[in-house]
Amino acid sequence: MTGAQSTGRPALAVVVAAVVLVGLNLRGPLVAVPPVAGAVRADLGISAPQLGLLTSIPVLCFGLGAPLALLVVRRLGAERAVLVCLAGIVVGVLLRSTGGFGLALAATVLLGLAITVGNVAVPVLIRADVAPRGRGTVTGLYSSGLNTGTMLTSVGTAPLAELVGWRGATAAWDVLALVAAGYWLVLLRGRRRDVLPLAAGEPRAAARRDLADALPWLLAVTFSAQAFSYYGLTAWLPSLLSDELGLPPSGAGDASAIFQIAGLLGSTLVPVATGRIGPRRALLAVGVLWVVLPIGLLLAPGLFALWSVVGGAAQGGGFSAIFAILVVAARDERHSAFLSAFVQGVGYVVAAAAPTLVGALHAGSGGWAAPLLAVVVSTSLFLVVGGFAAVSAARRTPS
Repeated sequence: MTGAQSTGRPALAVVVAAVVLVGLNLRGPLVAVPPVAGAVRADLGISAPQLGLLTSIPVLCFGLGAPLALLVVRRLGAERAVLVCLAGIVVGVLLRSTGGFGLALAATVLLGLAITVGNVAVPVLIRADVAPRGRGTVTGLYSSGLNTGTMLTSVGTAPLAELVGWRGATAAWDVLALVAAGYWLVLLRGRRRDVLPLAAGEPRAAARRDLADALPWLLAVTFSAQAFSYYGLTAWLPSLLSDELGLPPSGAGDASAIFQIAGLLGSTLVPVATGRIGPRRALLAVGVLWVVLPIGLLLAPGLFALWSVVGGAAQGGGFSAIFAILVVAARDERHSAFLSAFVQGVGYVVAAAAPTLVGALHAGSGGWAAPLLAVVVSTSLFLVVGGFAAVSAARRTPS
């Protein structure tokens, strides 16, 4: 399916279906546990910090496992790397739902590493298989797949657990991974092995050249700011709303779900806006929306629904905007793989620290002003550094 094939690019509908099916599976498995947290703790006999490992470890894997994912993509080709990703998700979800805490922990690491491979591979596929003018749109559809998978799993796991228990409910989402894997198996049938072209000695020289460029670092800082803001708010927004507005835990959880659902709006609209006004203006617009969220929660927390919609659109649109720049600015598939791995490797390591840092600021200050000010700083970084990244990318003429 990649551009290395002599038959040329596949039909756009084939690419869109492929990346959306993958996107549905790259976040959903990670948000299946929180809706049934009480049942998981009681069944496995674990503490709250131990339960937290089942959701925090994958994010750390996204960062630390990025070099390994890059190696997998280079050795197998992006298409087969995606199949490895989906196979790892299928196995990891099943193992997490069948044993005790030790097995669940090992399965969580497997899930994190498998998803990391998909994180790196999908932008490479978009760069290879989509014409330049359509890459931003397809990236946005991929982002919509990520948000849709997250929303479906978040909303559907608890009701499923009432019928089949938490183990059956969390395992049930493997159906999505199996459907995606079946689709990819059909796509890959009869295709020759596709490996990113790397001549002897090239990886080290290419890495030195890439790291001397400003764009990877600008994108890495921008994505770090995006990921820090998203994971910090996702972890603590229900508690903030409960403390500030007196909402019960269930009500605060439902209210914070607006933040996730609005991500679909952002990931859908930003690619359209990018095509009309360009990536720089689209990213700056997203950055302004990002900054509005923590400032709004600071000054008028009673309007949390409005700020959640604004911030949710920003978090969905921010991912689309960053990766649209990445796939457009990449010189070729090799460079796309490097950018994808480097940007996400740095960003997700920062993201893994976000819930802890935001929680520490809350505990140390006794309120929510300090944590929200930290998010103001991170969203402001997204706005400013992202603007420079978009300008840098616009000056390039990718092949």
